Amino acid sequence: MYLADGRRTAAFWHLGVILIAACVAALAATGCRKASDAAKDISVQETISPQPVRVGEATIGIQLADASAKPISHARIAVEGDMSHPGMSPTFATATETSPGVYTAQLDFNMGGDWVVLSHIVLADGRKLERRIDVSGVESNR
Repeated sequence: MYLADGRRTAAFWHLGVILIAACVAALAATGCRKASDAAKDISVQETISPQPVRVGEATIGIQLADASAKPISHARIAVEGDMSHPGMSPTFATATETSPGVYTAQLDFNMGGDWVVLSHIVLADGRKLERRIDVSGVESNR
């Protein structure tokens, strides 16, 4: 829309800005959303030992089973340990299958404090899962 002297009306310009802002907001909301589990029918049980968790190596245990409680073998599992505050380097481990559906990894908690352990699981059929364990108060070895 133009006025007689060739200027666009303020309403038309504002409408364009609002439409662009709405599109950007919609794209940002869908792009930032975490993907849902590709395997909701899978049971994941996780353990950490020893308890309480202390600085040094700890065993991360992961059990996978299907909806009928049948163990799930041949998964690939990467374990990542991150301190809950920024600026610290993560630690990594690969879990190995010790018996059908039972996986273990040795993760190094190299500093006392609060940690987050992420299990990145890829099933034999390609489906992916991610699980998170909050580990509060890893104790120093004083």
